[in-house]
Amino acid sequence: MSNKSDTEKELATTKDTVSLAEERVELGTKKVIDRRVRITRSTRADQKLIETELTHEDAIIKRVLKNEAVKPENIPQVRQEGDVTIIPVIEERVEIVKYYVLTEEIHVIKNLRKETHQENITLRSQEINISTEDE
Repeated sequence: MSNKSDTEKELATTKDTVSLAEERVELGTKKVIDRRVRITRSTRADQKLIETELTHEDAIIKRVLKNEAVKPENIPQVRQEGDVTIIPVIEERVEIVKYYVLTEEIHVIKNLRKETHQENITLRSQEINISTEDE
């Protein structure tokens, strides 16, 4: 057995080595322009007549003199009577006996009125144009 292994060793050392061909690849990118795109934006202003209804609320302040004595447990509070808001104004007066006097009430009357309003305004819009140039 030792003879065979010696001959195998001799054969391995006497054999010629053969080089094999080797291929290599290099990858890369190249920028190629096949066409161009042009984008333009323009702003257009048009005059438009708009019409809308506006609501106005006015308040009429009316002072109503009262000069009525009121008891501390019966002091009037702010109240609403129909479209009128009544705000009592209390004054404390001192005599021999202290008592409350309702001097006046403030009545606030709301008045709604509507009117038609017209105004010329400028509305702007933008447009986009896309064009291509083949090369």
